[in-house]
Amino acid sequence: MTRSHKVLGFLLVAILGIYGCAKSPGTGGDARTAEAKVLRLEEDFRAAAAARDSFRQQLVQAQERQAQTQRQLEQATASAAAERSAKETAQATLRARTTERDNLQTQYDGFRRTIRDLLGQADTAMANPTGPVPAFVGNVTPASNPTAVQN
Repeated sequence: MTRSHKVLGFLLVAILGIYGCAKSPGTGGDARTAEAKVLRLEEDFRAAAAARDSFRQQLVQAQERQAQTQRQLEQATASAAAERSAKETAQATLRARTTERDNLQTQYDGFRRTIRDLLGQADTAMANPTGPVPAFVGNVTPASNPTAVQN
């Protein structure tokens, strides 16, 4: 073998090696590989669609919970406003009753002072009979009056 044959053999082996490495594996199974990819992609699509449906369902449930919470908040706000209004009404009524009580207390104190003054005047008049004797009015007779009998 000559040197040229060795070089040609080496080049032939190198070219076949490069060709074999450049060629994709499973050349005869391209149809099966593509079909497997399609099946895998379909499964991925189904899984993504199921996840999407699940997330939509969760979204609807979350929106329902949010709406229910909003309604509860509105009801609580309305009841708080009603309670505040009732409290303000009760406070106004209390202020009015307190004012009425104070006015009646003032009138009562004035009435008591007037009675005390009148009693004081009556006691003074009884102790000092120098003034004119009052005239009897009505069915009262001087004989039935015990003070008239004593005088």
